Amino acid sequence: MQLPQTDPKDTPDVFSIVNVLNAFARMADEGTVAQIGRLLADDVEWHMSGVVWRGHTAVLEGLAEMRALGRAGPDSGNRHVVTNQEVYVEAEHAGAFSSFLLVSRAAPASILVTGSYRDELRRCEDGRWLLAKREVSD
Repeated sequence: MQLPQTDPKDTPDVFSIVNVLNAFARMADEGTVAQIGRLLADDVEWHMSGVVWRGHTAVLEGLAEMRALGRAGPDSGNRHVVTNQEVYVEAEHAGAFSSFLLVSRAAPASILVTGSYRDELRRCEDGRWLLAKREVSD
């Protein structure tokens, strides 16, 4: 598989994008759905386990449902650990690949799920990067 080349001039954008991805994981565990929404583009798409949510409202409703099921959020007792991040910037768009672990905080801690994220991000007019598409794979 041929990987995209990285350009050293993209380093500040790469750091910004990694911060968005890490902030998303932290907000999934500790934050509110509204805080998660600040990291998403208006036309965001989310693909997971045969389900597709399209648009800001639909994605936030889907993520709220995941919280209601106890899989995420401050009351879930779970933590998203994101690792092995690769980010490739092309002008105002970027692709990111990462692995994740969903870990229970109950003693003893255990890994509940492993998987990967394939993300697309887009730079806003104000320079911020927002998540535009996420594909979650087990």
